[in-house]
Amino acid sequence: MKTTCMYAVLVAGLLSLTTGCSSKEEAAKPAENVLTSFVGGESSLSASVRTSGPWELGLVFSASVAGKITQLGAKMPEPGTYRIIVWDFDTKQVIRQKTVEQTAPDKLTLDNVDPLALTPNKKYLISVNSQSGGVNKKYGVAYKTAGGDFMPFTKGSILVYNACYRNTATPVFPDAVANVKYEAYGFPEFTFIAD
Repeated sequence: MKTTCMYAVLVAGLLSLTTGCSSKEEAAKPAENVLTSFVGGESSLSASVRTSGPWELGLVFSASVAGKITQLGAKMPEPGTYRIIVWDFDTKQVIRQKTVEQTAPDKLTLDNVDPLALTPNKKYLISVNSQSGGVNKKYGVAYKTAGGDFMPFTKGSILVYNACYRNTATPVFPDAVANVKYEAYGFPEFTFIAD
């Protein structure tokens, strides 16, 4: 009888530990791909393609909550090897860079990077260069169908302030033309996961 009682207590204890662990687990935070999901999902926007360059095409953004960028990539009109950079907006320094091989036209391609912690409400800039293998490639342009500004906009935890660009093939902070609010270019992309 003592043995049966001990087994019952042991089983009850194990069951309480097992159910206790699952109730304390945090729900997984959703990954956010803000830029391409906004451009692709906003019915008031139209898209076109341009051919010129080379261009460093950027978007200025901030996160409303602490979190990290875990992937960098792009969605360009043509296959190619594209350089993606995340810049510190204030210092204009490169803080993360990744070269991404896009194998199909208009296909969002993301590659993992070492997690980059974002400070809430601090401005960053993500850019993609429109040149691949020394050849100027086409790049996408999103604009409001009826005309006018569509930036700043908020999607999920990310606020996008404006677009900017510079005519260059080398990694240079794209601020030759800044504060563009009526068009977005590229498109560079990142995956953000809130803490």
